[in-house]
Amino acid sequence: MNTDNTPPHNIKPKFELVLLHPKYFLTWCGMGFIYLCKFLPYSLIIKLGSALGTLLQSISPHRKEIAQANMQLCFPNKDVAEINELVKAHFKNFGVGIFELAIAWWSSEKTIKSLKRNSQNINILNDLNKDQGALILIKHSTHVELDIRLMSLDIDLGGMYKPQSNKVMSYLMIKARNRYVNGAINNRQAKMAVDWMKGGHKFLYAADQDYGTKVSQFIPFFGVDAATVTFPEHLSKKGIKIIMANVARNQDGFDLEFHELTDYTEEGSVLKQMNSFYEDFILKSPPSFLWMHRRFKNRPQGQEPIYSDWKRRDRKREKIRNKRS
Repeated sequence: MNTDNTPPHNIKPKFELVLLHPKYFLTWCGMGFIYLCKFLPYSLIIKLGSALGTLLQSISPHRKEIAQANMQLCFPNKDVAEINELVKAHFKNFGVGIFELAIAWWSSEKTIKSLKRNSQNINILNDLNKDQGALILIKHSTHVELDIRLMSLDIDLGGMYKPQSNKVMSYLMIKARNRYVNGAINNRQAKMAVDWMKGGHKFLYAADQDYGTKVSQFIPFFGVDAATVTFPEHLSKKGIKIIMANVARNQDGFDLEFHELTDYTEEGSVLKQMNSFYEDFILKSPPSFLWMHRRFKNRPQGQEPIYSDWKRRDRKREKIRNKRS
């Protein structure tokens, strides 16, 4: 039974005068341009995005270094030239993903349906009892916003978001997602999400990043110990189904697939299955995974840091988090 008496719902974002502050002028201009791109042929969006990604690679040396470090750890058999080509392809995919925001946030349902090719194993979700909740685990792909929109065609789902430091981007993101997500909450409202899932709601969550050692345990990811959030395993013990979902871009659209985790017997078994599925999903299209995030930010005791040049940035973020708490 749902312990939160309120049904899944969205919080309507408020348009505040601060959004018109001059510091957000370029954000409004940029997002206005991206909005107009929804009227362009998808083939042209791919070309524009690839060009933008190439530009971003040249002006983002730190993100490039992070992507290279991650790929070298996860693909030790690839040589330097292969890693460099993979990095280039990743940034191009990232650039395309920026333009795909226009499709995900503002295109019609007819347009979204035209991009979906098939939904493998969607019966896993359709066969659940009405009061059977599920946590649907997705990966941080370069087209994650479009992934959410595509899945919303098949599933009445909620999701968790992290408020952006840019208030305009937060406003636009929440306003757009409210059109196709039922039960969108921020990352400080996890209890509400659990209550809704106990009541039968389906909820999206991306568990493929390092969220800190306080909420994680070290589980192999491509053979490297990675801080893996334990939230999915905790929910599996409460009777909530854990479903893995993947969205992959092909030549003329996107393919969706769903898989249920079945081994809940031992401590850590859910997390091991989860990371194994993430690896399989990533290998289907390596450039489309979000490699420029620090997947191995926290290391097991005694191991050297992977991204030592980012310590100053971490200290600054820690101060901001402490002020908020």
